[in-house]
Amino acid sequence: MLTPLILRRSRTIAVCTLLAVCFIHNAQAQTPVGEVSRCEQSLTQQPVPVTIETCREELAAPVSTLKRVNVLENLGKAYLSQNEPDLAMSTWREAAQYIALDRKNPSGSEQWARLQVLVAQTLVQVDKSKDAEAMFMNTAERIDREIGRFTMPAGIVQDALGSFYALQNQAAKAEEAFRKARIIHEIRLGKMHPKTIETRMNYAVGLLDMGQEPEAKAEFQVLADVIANHPDFQNQPIKAEVLTFLGTLQMREDDLVSAAKNYQTAFEVRQAAFGPDDVRTSQSLNNLGVVLYRAGDLQRAEKALSRAYIIRKDALGDTDALTLSTQKNLQAVIAAQNAAKGPTIIQQSTPPKKP
Repeated sequence: MLTPLILRRSRTIAVCTLLAVCFIHNAQAQTPVGEVSRCEQSLTQQPVPVTIETCREELAAPVSTLKRVNVLENLGKAYLSQNEPDLAMSTWREAAQYIALDRKNPSGSEQWARLQVLVAQTLVQVDKSKDAEAMFMNTAERIDREIGRFTMPAGIVQDALGSFYALQNQAAKAEEAFRKARIIHEIRLGKMHPKTIETRMNYAVGLLDMGQEPEAKAEFQVLADVIANHPDFQNQPIKAEVLTFLGTLQMREDDLVSAAKNYQTAFEVRQAAFGPDDVRTSQSLNNLGVVLYRAGDLQRAEKALSRAYIIRKDALGDTDALTLSTQKNLQAVIAAQNAAKGPTIIQQSTPPKKP
C-alpha cells in the first residue's frame, strides 16, 4: 500500500521509492532567449556541487544585470537543495537588490516578486511561518501600492500565498488567495495560458495539502480533460505535472491502468520538452516504472527504471538521493523477477553402482 503523498511546494527534491512517487515541482524562470545562464542549465543537469561551482564561475565573469540576477536566483536554488537555507535566502536577497518594481519593466518586476516568494517559502521550510506570512503580506501590499493589484507580480505572490495558507490548513484564506491569482492570470494572460493552468493546478495541490483528496482529484481530472487535446499544451511541462499528480492519485486507488497511461503521457511530454536525458524526464520514467511494477509488468518496469537510473547516475552521480531511490526501485523489480522464476534446482547425478 502506498504511503501518503508528500506534496510540499517548498521541497526542491523529493525521494522516490516504490512506496511513494516523486514530484519535483520546480517552475523555472522564463528567461529571455540569449540570457539563459550556464548556471540555470546546470541546475537540472548536473550534481549540486558542480552547479554551485558553475554559478560562481559565471558570476566572476562580466555579465549583464539580467543574467546576474538569473545566476543568483538559480545559485540560491542550488544552495537550498544542498540544505543551506540561510545561504539560499541571502543569495536571493542579493539578487533582489539589482532589480525593482517598475511598471516599465514587467519582466524585472516579476523576477523581483519571484525572489521575495522564494525567501518566504524558505522561511516556511525552516519553521518560521509567522515571518513568512509577514513577508508575503508586505510584498503583496508593496506591489499593490507601487504597480497595482492586478499585475503579474501580484498574481505570483497571491498564488504562492494560496499554497502557504493551504500548508497552514487555513482553507478560507487559501481559497481567497488562489481566487485572486486566477483572476489576475485570466485577465492578463487568458484562461488557457500555461500560467493560468499552473495556478489552477496549485489550487488542486493545496486541496491535497488540506487533506481534501477527492476534491483535489476532481480538480486534476478537470485540468487533464481541459488540456488533453489542446494544441497549445502538446509539449507543455505543466501538462506533465497535472498528469503526474492525477496518475499518483489513481495509483493510490489501485486504478493502475489509468495511472500508467497518465505517467506514459507525462514521460512523452517531458521527453519532448526537456530531452531524453534530462533529470525531469527521469522523474516520469521512475514513476512509470513504479506503476508497472505494481501492475505486475516487471519487464517494462525494469526497462523504465533502468533508463531512469542511467539518466540520474550520469547527471547527478552515484550518491545522489534520486539516483539511490531509483536504484532501490530497480533492485526491487529485479528481485521480483527472480522470485517469479522460482528457486534454481541443481540436480546431482547419482553415481552408478558398481556391479
